[in-house]
Amino acid sequence: MGGCYSSDLNKPPDVGEPAKRAKQSNIVVLTELSDLEDDDAVLKEPTKFTYRGRGSNSVGIMQPLQKERVEKELKEIQKESNKEVRRKQELQLQFLTETEQKSQEVLQKEKERRREIFKVDDNIKGLATVDEAEEVWTNPNKIIESRVYRPQQFNLTGITNSGWGLEVQELGDDPEPKPPTYRKKDIVPNLNEFNMFDKHAVKAPVNAKASVSTLVNYFKSAAENHFQLVRMFYRWITFNISFDIEGYFGEKMLQSVDAEDVLQTGYTISEGYANLMEAMCRFEGIPVKVIYGVVKGYDHQVGDIVSFTESSILHYWNAVYINRNWFFIDCTWGAGHMDKQRKWHRKFQEFYFIVDPDKMIVDHFPYMDGDFRESARWQLLPSPVSANSFNQRLKMEKAALEWEVKPVTHTQHHIITVRKTIVVQLEEVASILEDYTVQFQRKDGSRNLDKFFFACKLNERTLKIEIRPPEEVDYLLNIFAQKSLDAAGESELLVTYILKCVEVLETIRQFPTNFRIFGAVPDYAKYGFCSDITKCCEYTCSSGELILPLKTKRNVAGMTKLEHITENKDLTNYCLITTKERGISIKMRFPFEGYFKFTLFGKQDASSGFRPVATFLIDCDQSSHVHSGFPVAFEAALELKCTLYKPLWKDLPSNSTVVIIMGCPNIARASVMYQDLVKDENGIFEGTVNTPPAGQPFTIYGQKTSDGPLVGLFHFTIF
Repeated sequence: MGGCYSSDLNKPPDVGEPAKRAKQSNIVVLTELSDLEDDDAVLKEPTKFTYRGRGSNSVGIMQPLQKERVEKELKEIQKESNKEVRRKQELQLQFLTETEQKSQEVLQKEKERRREIFKVDDNIKGLATVDEAEEVWTNPNKIIESRVYRPQQFNLTGITNSGWGLEVQELGDDPEPKPPTYRKKDIVPNLNEFNMFDKHAVKAPVNAKASVSTLVNYFKSAAENHFQLVRMFYRWITFNISFDIEGYFGEKMLQSVDAEDVLQTGYTISEGYANLMEAMCRFEGIPVKVIYGVVKGYDHQVGDIVSFTESSILHYWNAVYINRNWFFIDCTWGAGHMDKQRKWHRKFQEFYFIVDPDKMIVDHFPYMDGDFRESARWQLLPSPVSANSFNQRLKMEKAALEWEVKPVTHTQHHIITVRKTIVVQLEEVASILEDYTVQFQRKDGSRNLDKFFFACKLNERTLKIEIRPPEEVDYLLNIFAQKSLDAAGESELLVTYILKCVEVLETIRQFPTNFRIFGAVPDYAKYGFCSDITKCCEYTCSSGELILPLKTKRNVAGMTKLEHITENKDLTNYCLITTKERGISIKMRFPFEGYFKFTLFGKQDASSGFRPVATFLIDCDQSSHVHSGFPVAFEAALELKCTLYKPLWKDLPSNSTVVIIMGCPNIARASVMYQDLVKDENGIFEGTVNTPPAGQPFTIYGQKTSDGPLVGLFHFTIF
């Protein structure tokens, strides 16, 4: 079966001659009476008869009976004439109806033929590997059969009701540049929908690149519309064309930027990438524009002023017109990137296929033929950005644009003047990031300042960074994020600010250092906690003790760690976890004033180990009058939901009398030093016990049943 063209009504000519765009429609319009010829659609006037009398001697006056008979004959003749006109009209309509039905049958057969071509193959998953593609290129005689999924399974475009079908433009010039009415996420909500087209593109056989026309025709065998076709153009170019790094820097002769030459050599600069995309689109009759201008590229530093006279920053990209909308595509940056050592690395970038205009203008500024006014139209923005604004505006990095991370507090400029202290906030639109990393340092790089900033999650989507610069100098604030914490996840730069400090605090309190930002981890729910754990990450304590209640979805296993910013004392027992109904309560005691870092650990399941769930900053302005930690709570105390009311300090004097009060409705018996505690109707155990000599064990035990084993609940130290 032959390849599936964009439309049989606009089938491209033979190889070597580009297709012309022509007005077309796959919809057959019902014909009405107004579509008939003028002669058939108008009721004809009946033939006029003139009565001339009976003979030459007639005076021309009809008798009454004769007049009545003539009028009757005239009505019969008019009636017959009208019937003939209607008969012709009905025949014409019948012919047009049959033609319409035949057109519908042809269209249905074409749909069935395409569905047969696009048959399902469940063994095909994901993109083709580099090894598979290399096998095709190294073996020119090997032709790989095109096998793809049915496009109806995806939300890209369909023949019937998706709205993204083939649309051929009218003859004439390309459409005027206007802001698109769609955003990329509206067109392609799931990027996996591209997999079948990407696989077909990277597996193109070597003989397909004989010319632009043969390559485009190969792609058309797996495409039902222009959107799918342009996607395959982009994937093939980014997979097969390398950046001519030596020619770009003048180390060798620059490779040709002509589309056919780029196709054969496989090397070019940005102009060649854009020309090849243009040639492919033009052959298929898709309106396309080659745009060039200045960019904030590989060697751009925050604070640099882009000069519009330097040819070294000239860059080319495309705008492609699909479904009455212009969309940006940058094949050069989509194929890979150049590092600061001027080495090019091939790395496919999904981001640069269909780039929203407000994201493109961050680092791409059209500047063609030295005409700012005309070039501004190709920003595709409702309000174009000026050259001065392009230089000064905040540059969010590609990862921030791709992950939908936006500034909350400082949205316009990357240079910020700081007086004493500053707070910077970023917000995620989709809440998909696993972790953040903040780097605060002098601009000259001479000093890292981890203790002069505090970064935390205000909620599940908002990052807050508070900074207290120690000197009146310039600083760099780099904010990184990580989408996945597994081995494949990489930390990506989101944004860089330049902080110009003109005034510092008289007394600067340093923050505790933290390996990660303060707040709850994104997957806190896996540890059994509810969303209230994300509500706050910093607390102030004025009494020396703090109680932190947290809701849980199930019984949780927990551990705690409390650290002071300067004191190097072991504070292991200065936290006590008590299990409540649908939650836990954490009591903290602070023996010093100043900043404390509190870390809560949890388990995802019984077989896993303890991992950090949340980290909190606590500012204590008054230390506790109790200079002892809490008793040690065993794991059984959490499982049985035991609450200790007295005594709430770990160290007890020897040979003294203490009152013990403990609530635990889930045990039948509690005892200390072989002495049973009395239980009331509310499940509260109470008793007065004498402590042993110093150094002897003193533990509260419990039994779930009267004849069950004893389990340790709380342990004290006797001094």
